[in-house]
This record gives sequence, structure tokens and C-alpha cells, in this order.
Amino acid sequence: MTDTIIYDEPITILTPHDAVPQLHIGIDVLQSSDVVLAMQAADIRGDNGGIVGAYVMKGNLMSKGQAKSGFCAIIDGKVTIGVADATPFLEKAIEADGYFFRQYPLVVGNQLVENKPKGRSFRKALAEWNGTTVVVLSRSRLTFHDFAQTLVYMGVTNAIYLVGSEAFGFAVDAGGDRIEFGKEVPSLSVCANYIIWR
Repeated sequence: MTDTIIYDEPITILTPHDAVPQLHIGIDVLQSSDVVLAMQAADIRGDNGGIVGAYVMKGNLMSKGQAKSGFCAIIDGKVTIGVADATPFLEKAIEADGYFFRQYPLVVGNQLVENKPKGRSFRKALAEWNGTTVVVLSRSRLTFHDFAQTLVYMGVTNAIYLVGSEAFGFAVDAGGDRIEFGKEVPSLSVCANYIIWR
């Protein structure tokens, strides 16, 4: 867990070590003692509480659709972050009992990606940085553009958004202490979903 400042913007970088990435549906995972990092992954629909976009968990297609072009695939424990309307990683995740979800793209090939949502909020990203998968959190309220620009300045290769604002998540630091982010909401949709490392 590293706190730093990139071009006047305070951010926190969470780097999982010796842990396996997965996706999980349900808030029960927030009480799992073997999880060292958990952040909300795919967005939830406001009308019916379902998952937005394609979502694969352990090879099972739990949700269909493509609302956003950014994606994360976890196959054989390896995280791939990218942008594509159609990608073979979706089929590979199903065939290999892997994981897949869609989100807003922020950075592709070291280049900023513009997004439609406006306004300022606390932001979170799943990113490839120095050959490692990390989670980056803004410590101040930023627009999508400013957050993506901060990731570019940081040297991130590829990044997609994770559910931001006050969305709850946690990380266990090197000393074994659990650090929480956002606010825990017990009444979340049954489709609340997380990218976790355990």
C-alpha cells in the first residue's frame, strides 16, 4: 500500500503480493479472512440491480451485454486489461473456467481514453503498471479525464475503471491490518460484485 502524489494529485496504489485474483458476486466475500484485497468491479443497473455488461465467473456467463468497451479477463491467474468491443478473452474466460467483466476504459497503450460521465468523484482503477496489476485510488474528487491523466502521468500502460465514489473495498497491508475504503452498505444488490485477491 503506497501513498504518493502524481502532479499534485494524492493517490494510493494497492499492489497484491502472493495472492490469486478472482471475481466474486455477493457481499459475503467482504468477511472472508483469506481475502487480501477486494474492490467493486462491474457496475450495477439502477433499474433492476443486475450486472452491467458481460460478466463471467468460474467459466459461467452470469450477465450478457456490452455497455462499456473496457474489459478485465482473469485466465489461469493472469489478469489482462484491455479495450475492445469484441474480444476473444470473453470466450477464453468461459472455456478456461476464468473470469471476465466490463468497465469504462481509462488508459490504453499509455494513452488517455475520454469517457462521457462528467462530475467529480473519488475514483478507482484496475491498472497495469510496471508489469504488475495494481489498484489505484484517488484521494481527492476528480473527473474521469483528470483521473485518467493522472494514471498516464504515473506511467500506467492500461487501465479500466472500478466502481468509484463511496463504493466499499478493503486491502490488508504488509502488517496484516485491514484498511477499508468507502462505506459499507449492507443493502447492496445481490449482484454486487468484486475483484478480489486471496
